[in-house]
Amino acid sequence: MRFILLLLIVAAASCNSFTNGEMTPSQIQGYAPVYASASLYDSIAVQPAKTTVSAGKIYAFGSYIFQVDQQRGIHIVANGQSAAAQKIAFLKIPFCTEVAVKGNHLYANNLNDLVVFDITNPASPQLVNRLEDAFPAVTQLYPNVSDTYFECVDPDKGIVVGWERKTIINPKCRR
Repeated sequence: MRFILLLLIVAAASCNSFTNGEMTPSQIQGYAPVYASASLYDSIAVQPAKTTVSAGKIYAFGSYIFQVDQQRGIHIVANGQSAAAQKIAFLKIPFCTEVAVKGNHLYANNLNDLVVFDITNPASPQLVNRLEDAFPAVTQLYPNVSDTYFECVDPDKGIVVGWERKTIINPKCRR
């Protein structure tokens, strides 16, 4: 009996963590959460025209087009009588995914806040209001892929706004 007990203790002490019967690797390609930082979250600004990185929704308003650049902001495009539309400015709104226009106001999300801009002069929008927590926070506890390792979410680091693929050291989470 002592021999069996000793064997169980030795076996338990030498085990690594297991997931689905497999040993967890010490280093593997997986996903790491990207957290929203307060300094980036509040850094709304009108900037010179930029190249689109991740095209999103568009909204036509008079002779202007507003195009969301996912998670970055909104491109302002003059679409007058000429044959070629031209970007005239970029409205930096971190974590922006939506846009709407009514009258002379542009509405967009800034993560879970609603921000409102006066676009009487579309080339130079002015922030006129912020409604905090207008949208429910979307909790991202794991990446939108399956059968992968990832770094576990740490709520003390903030809200997860995305996931990046990278080498994970001693992963504790798998989906």
